[in-house]
Amino acid sequence: MNNSVVVWKEPTGTIVPKSADNAPAIANVAKNLSSRDQKQIITAFQSEAFEMMAGFVLNKALSQLKRALASLGMAFVGEMLGRADLNEDSVPTVSISDYEAITLARELGLINQTDATRLTQHLELLAHFDSLNIEDAETQEMTREEALSFLRTCVNAVLGREGDIAPAEFVSFRAELQGRTFKENDPEVITLQVAPYFFKKTTLSILLAGIKTKSGAQFEHTLGNIVVLVPALWKTLRDAEKWSIGQSYAEAVNAAISPAVLALKKALTGVRGFDYVPESLRSQTFAAAAANVISVHTAMNNFYNEPAAISALAKLGTTIPWPAFPISMSAVLAVQLGNKYGTSHAALSEAASLLDRLTNNQWEYYLNECLLGDELILQKLCWYEGPQNRWFSLVETYQLATKTIKQKTIDILIKASITKNNATLTTAARQLLNELTTK
Repeated sequence: MNNSVVVWKEPTGTIVPKSADNAPAIANVAKNLSSRDQKQIITAFQSEAFEMMAGFVLNKALSQLKRALASLGMAFVGEMLGRADLNEDSVPTVSISDYEAITLARELGLINQTDATRLTQHLELLAHFDSLNIEDAETQEMTREEALSFLRTCVNAVLGREGDIAPAEFVSFRAELQGRTFKENDPEVITLQVAPYFFKKTTLSILLAGIKTKSGAQFEHTLGNIVVLVPALWKTLRDAEKWSIGQSYAEAVNAAISPAVLALKKALTGVRGFDYVPESLRSQTFAAAAANVISVHTAMNNFYNEPAAISALAKLGTTIPWPAFPISMSAVLAVQLGNKYGTSHAALSEAASLLDRLTNNQWEYYLNECLLGDELILQKLCWYEGPQNRWFSLVETYQLATKTIKQKTIDILIKASITKNNATLTTAARQLLNELTTK
């Protein structure tokens, strides 16, 4: 594999020794924590202030993870997250949600899948304790083992790793994308075609972001690489990425950026991709509202904040535009399935009304094309019994077993849902999640 397209590898191994079974032993290997922070962690743990310590160490880890992402460029981060509101002046610790930071860091190989899973689950657990009322908080406390797990995960994933955890290989390749125009038969292009999916998605995001942020020679190289790389990757791209190319074309037309229009038109014409160009920019509004639902759902006080967020999405219109369909479905189903601690009851009626509007064609599109890439929903079906049982009810209510299913593992997942077989559902969901996060 050519050095300029070497796919950065996720971190392997552990920083914390297996023998470390107390806070001082774990905190002392956290190279990215000051001695003062280490002392505070140890003191809080020894005082049995487990939730306070867990919140402190998780916040430290996530803040560092966000800064590492920001070192790649906040405008680029915004493109990767589908966040048009992010630019180079955005403050990463404020602008990027915790769930977004974990997911994007895993996709980019800054942390490995195991640590990403644990960080996500720790985030949910901390949100649960934070949402307890005073009476419940008196009787439901974080255990010593849970607090140690928080500390171990944060040190292994982020706080124990020296230097900048942003991958140097990626930074180098990103610069090359904007510093030269590749040719169809270049080894980098051939390698890119068989690279893991997140690498293709990232490359595409760099190019589309470059249309808006680059000028001069960098802008010209960006457009040249769009013409070469979009056709090379097209057959392996998921619909979400194809829609993003079509959306960029529509925006370039509206902004009268002639060179970008010509380059994107040439790329789309070569793959007959104009079906993915939205007729209007209405989809941007839907996508932004759906992204807000997901942000609220994965943050603190989610049950309280979800009703307003899902209501804003429901009020946008009676039909969801296709470009925004994948993220909108992920948002609606996240509210409907809830998490291991329950659902936001006040938000369920709005979520159900959105699901009630779906046609057979839309359900089949979601099951066959979108669920395969819906990490948030697959996590719920893989990890937690509560969301699984609510999924069983949803499958029955909307008669999903009668839909035409093309993918074998999805078919197994739906059949397991009809028989309410949690074990088989978990296995199928885990297989899909592993395929998604390792490609």
